[in-house]
Amino acid sequence: MASWAVVGEQVVWISPLATGFTVVCERCAESGQGFPSVQGTLSLEHARGHLSCPRGHDIRIERDGR
Repeated sequence: MASWAVVGEQVVWISPLATGFTVVCERCAESGQGFPSVQGTLSLEHARGHLSCPRGHDIRIERDGR
């Protein structure tokens, strides 16, 4: 048995033309941390990216192109 577990991935979808955004870290919110917001940027040339909250939780960013 593995000594680690994969927790559900955090994915945030942003508008097709957004370059700056503020998102809520779900992991921090679930654990009752103060105001768990994270600011980030994603250039229009990129469809996806990653960022981490100040507590180290990973957040995947996807540009909505539907």
